[in-house]
Amino acid sequence: IGFMCPGMPQTANKMADYMGHIMNYGDGVYGGAFVASLYSEAYLQNDIRSVIEKALLSLPAESGYRRIIEDVIAFHQENPDDWTKCWQMLEDKWARANICNPGTKYNIDAKLNGAYIVIGLLYGEGDINRTLEISTRCGQDSDCNPASAAGILATIQGYSQIPEYWMKNLREVEDMDFAFTHTSLNKVY
Repeated sequence: IGFMCPGMPQTANKMADYMGHIMNYGDGVYGGAFVASLYSEAYLQNDIRSVIEKALLSLPAESGYRRIIEDVIAFHQENPDDWTKCWQMLEDKWARANICNPGTKYNIDAKLNGAYIVIGLLYGEGDINRTLEISTRCGQDSDCNPASAAGILATIQGYSQIPEYWMKNLREVEDMDFAFTHTSLNKVY
């Protein structure tokens, strides 16, 4: 939704709220609104911290989702050199709250996912490789979170700044049609 609303975070938020209530509730809706706003703001800001702070405006002040993101920002300000300490703070304070899959040791709660995206963005310091590594190593839903963190960072920095390491395999398939279509990535672009 943020891609469809470049530089229009309020529109992104309205769309995310509408769509989010079709398949989610509570923090799941807030997660969609927050990530959509991160992408939308990434077109306007060139500073990761500004993007995050602006996207926070998409969340109700009293929500747990907003509080966990504010915790990550505050912790990062106090401890900017060690993302694992921030991760441990989240584990201690938030990991046992609202467990998504009761009876398991895993918690893919939307709040934690958002926090892991923000940890990657802040502690990755603009380096896409580091951002991916940190967001992945936070664990839990570690496919979506690094993808979102890297996508937001790439939106801030621009497509041309994505390292060749990440682009070479994409370039190999950009002209291939999707199965059962006459549409390739390059045609969509």
